[in-house]
This record gives sequence, C-alpha cells and structure tokens, in this order.
Amino acid sequence: MLLAGIINKQVSDLCLQQQQQHHQLHGHNKFLTQNRSTPNKRQQLMICCCSSRNVMMRAQACNTKTKNKEWVLAIDVGTGGTKAALITSQGCVSTSAFSAHPPPSPSCLAGTASAEQEMERWWDATVEVVKTCMAMAAVNHSGTVRALTVTGQMQNVILLPQNKLELAPPAILYSDARAVAEATEIARLAGGADYLASVSGSHQGATSVLSKLRWLDKHDSNAAQHCQTLLLGGHDYVVWKLCGVCVTDSTTASTTGLTDLSFKYATGLMHDVGLGHWIDKLPLIHPPNIPCGEVSAWAAEELGNVSLQGVPVVHCCGDAGACTLGAGAGVLGNLYAYLGTSGWVAGSFQHSAGLPPKAKPMPRPSGVFTLGHPESSLVFKTGSIMTAGGNLAWAASTGYPGSVSMKQIDSLVKLERAGCGGLLYLPYLNGERCPFEDGNARACFIGISASTTREQMLRAVMEGVAFALRSSCDALAGGELHDSDTRCAPLRLVGGGARSPVWPSIMAGVFGQTVEVLMDPQEVGVKGAAILAGQWLGWHSTLSPGGNWVQKEQTYNPSPNDVKIYDEMYPIYTKVYDGLRDTFHDLSAFQRPSL
Repeated sequence: MLLAGIINKQVSDLCLQQQQQHHQLHGHNKFLTQNRSTPNKRQQLMICCCSSRNVMMRAQACNTKTKNKEWVLAIDVGTGGTKAALITSQGCVSTSAFSAHPPPSPSCLAGTASAEQEMERWWDATVEVVKTCMAMAAVNHSGTVRALTVTGQMQNVILLPQNKLELAPPAILYSDARAVAEATEIARLAGGADYLASVSGSHQGATSVLSKLRWLDKHDSNAAQHCQTLLLGGHDYVVWKLCGVCVTDSTTASTTGLTDLSFKYATGLMHDVGLGHWIDKLPLIHPPNIPCGEVSAWAAEELGNVSLQGVPVVHCCGDAGACTLGAGAGVLGNLYAYLGTSGWVAGSFQHSAGLPPKAKPMPRPSGVFTLGHPESSLVFKTGSIMTAGGNLAWAASTGYPGSVSMKQIDSLVKLERAGCGGLLYLPYLNGERCPFEDGNARACFIGISASTTREQMLRAVMEGVAFALRSSCDALAGGELHDSDTRCAPLRLVGGGARSPVWPSIMAGVFGQTVEVLMDPQEVGVKGAAILAGQWLGWHSTLSPGGNWVQKEQTYNPSPNDVKIYDEMYPIYTKVYDGLRDTFHDLSAFQRPSL
C-alpha cells in the first residue's frame, strides 16, 4: 500500500470518526433540547450559525469563570472538512467548529484513479469555522488569541500560478493514484525502488509527489513554467492565504518523496529522476513551532475578525504529526494506537539520518513510514494495518444476521477466556501492508474445533486485530520495541474500537502494557497543533505538557494471566503467515470481484 493510502487514509478515518462523534455528541439538536424555553443569546447565536452554514460546533465549560483567557486558535485542514478550536494554555478546548468540504472528484484528464479538490473550498471552510469559534467565544468567554496555528492534509500537489490573475488548478490530492507508470519510471531512474525508499524513508508509488510531477511533465508540459510555487499540503495553502508566505514543514515534506532522511530536499535525487526544473518551485521547509508570518489585514477582514490582524501564524506539522502530538506521543517512549475501520500505531523515535550507498540499499519494513519531527533528534514513525475494526464488522454481520451493536458484541465475548481455547484469527480481510505487504493475503480462522462457539470466534477476531497491531508496533523499531522501555509507558488508544470495554482490555494483554483510552479523540489534531504554538508562547517547554492537553477517559491494566497467554500465542501468530503465503497466492486466482 502506498504512503498516501496509509498515512492520510489513517487521518481520514480519524476525521470521519471525529465528524460522526461531533454530530452525535455535540450536535445543535441535543443542545436545543436542553432548554425548551425562549432561547437566550448564546442559543440564538448557535441556532443562527447552524441554520446559515453547514457547521458543527461545540462549546465546553472549561474554567468558564476565568476572565481574559489566552487562546491559540488552531485550524486543521482535512480532506473531509476543516476544523477550528480555541484552546487555552492548559489545553482546554473552549469552543470548536467543523465545516465539511465538497468531496474530492476525479480529473477529466487523468481518469477515475485521480482525486482533486478546489483549494478555495478549504479557505471558505476556514473562514466559516473561525467566524463560528470567535462568535461563540464572544458570547461565552473573554480572552485574546495569542497565536494562530494550522495543520492539515499532506502529500498534495498545489500549483500557485506565476500570473496572479490566472486561476490556480485544483489540488492533486494525496490519494490520487494516476501516476502508476510514472512511479515505475521514477524507481528505475532513482536506482531501484528499495534505494529510493531507503533515501526518502518510505516506499514511493503512484501517489508520490515525485510520480505526480513526472505525470504533469508528460501531460501538461507547461505546468512547471506557469507555476510560481509548489505547495505540498492543505495547511500550506491556508497559511499562504493567511499571511502570504509559501512554506511547508518537515513532516509534510517527508511524505512526498522529495526529501531525504535529513528532511531537506533531495535535489540530487530530483535531478536524477528528471525533476530538477521543479526545485526552485519548492516551498521553504519552516520550523513548525516558530511563526512564519502574521495574519494580514485582508485575511482578518475575510475571517470577520479585525482583531486577528497581526496575530502570529504558526505553520504546524502535517496532520499525521499533529495527531501524534495531540495523543501524547510526541516524545520518546510514548505510543498511540488508532482502532477504527483501519488501524495503526505511531510514536516518536530516535533519528538516525545516514544515507545508504546505492550499491547496498537499506531494506525498510513494509508499511512503516518515517516522517519529520519538530524535534530534530526525533522522527515520527507509523505502522498501519490494512483492516482493524472492519474485521469485527464483517464477523458480526456474517455470524449474526441483522444489526448487532458493539455493546451486544461486548456482552457476548466478555466471559470468554483469553486465547479462545487455542483459536487464532488472521485479520487480512483486505490483504495486509504492515509488517509485510501482500494484497493476496486473506483472513482466516486457525484452530476451529467442534466445541468452538460463535462467541469465541468474535473474541478471536478482536484478539487477531490486537496481534496485528502489536506486529505493526514491533516493526516500528525493527522488532525490538517490546524489549525497550516503551512497553513500560501507557499505550494511548483512540478510535471507535476504544469505546468497547473489552477490546482495550485485550489490547492491554496483547501489548503487555497499560492502555489509556483518550477523552475527546476528535480534538487530537487541533490540540497537537496548539501544543507547538503553546511551546513558542512559553506555555510549556515540552511536547508532552500536563494540564488538560491529553485527557484519559479510562485506564485498562493488563491481567498477568492474559499477558502470559498472549505472549505464548503471539509467536505462533507471527509464524502463520509465512506458512500460508503461497496458499494465499494460489487462491487469489479464484477470487473474482462480486458482480
């Protein structure tokens, strides 16, 4: 699976969950039913905002008696929509708002594998959510915005034209896979796919910016000539609109294939693959915890708040990094896991930036990606499995006709013992990508007997997903993660699966460490962005501040008996795929798409 299909799909999954939770838990309908009397000023404001725009909003009573608050206004420019939040020095979200974007659409020139989006819709959504947040704050709070910080989607191709009167083309998104042939050509010109991965830190494919630029050169020979600046992320564009500077960050740049492991542009590589003419179009890689400019008078007027003019703008790291920071995994030794339809484990690791000789490319575990970090001595690493909660959804719908809720599943499996009597489940429902990449791999149960129950099979599915996440976790540090101090720190957990009381307990047993389910996972991106701005403001000196920055909802401690069972089963789990690899390949010839 290509980088875009992993890192940004991960964040897209998290954003979808955020939208759903935001609407379900904090929607205006719930608010309106709390008081059926005549709406007060605050209620009238919310009714007005909700009816005039497709904006979901949230207000929290966090130190509401404190006057003259200091805030960071944090913005997260996603694929599905843009979010803004006012966050205090203690990590409290005073207000937040979300506005959806029109979905990406294919290019008429590039076909159905392409995905494009109009950048101005990102700006329109930014204007809406900032206006909403500031209006709610004016009613409920008294305070000052000390800085504005922006994170967002990464690995895009955004061409700002030389001619300021010329309309910019739509952004080519991270998920755009039009450049399949070009990816093969890039790998050959670079000296091989493995060498390219060892230089850039990640495997590069059709969604790589390298491949997309080569596609543009083939199909629009004037693209580079007409381009003033090439931007690489949704937040790059919004920052440009806010203060007129063209910058990116090392996290975003390192998703593109354009940088080496020093997180500087790999100009030699770009020349080797015939893209040297794009080098002077690249944006400056700016530190993500230092302002890059100030909100202009024009932007402040657009945002409907002239008081924002002159406010420092911090171009934060891309959304994968911001989510890691917001989940409390921005420092060495902390990890977090996402347990939704897909799943991943991510954290911060020591940076070793040696470049390999071409004759001896350094192999990299499949599905593990190394990204730039705000601390130069560290890197973000993420390992993503193809399908996590999707396995349980399939098992529940197949084994139990009709609708089965997570609560019902929990009640069915909670009395089953760890290990399910020697039943294993391989969660390769849609293939796998970490710690190995195999599109032919398929899910299966191993160890079914005449006494196996449906309840055991459901629990085995949950355990199999936990084993897969542990194997992904081990791959982050070359298989040595669980021999390090990292196992002593709590594993932070977000995603729909974290709402189950059983699954986090299974995760604790499989990982052999305490699991902390985070409160309000929909805020991790904006909180991560605000942590960096707060560091510059002097609110804290660390990327893992105290206060309310990372709040846990519930803690699950591992059962020693469960840890013993899972530690004995895990090596068996990791060996099974090797024995079935050829079988999966042979069976793939009989698999046909459903008509």
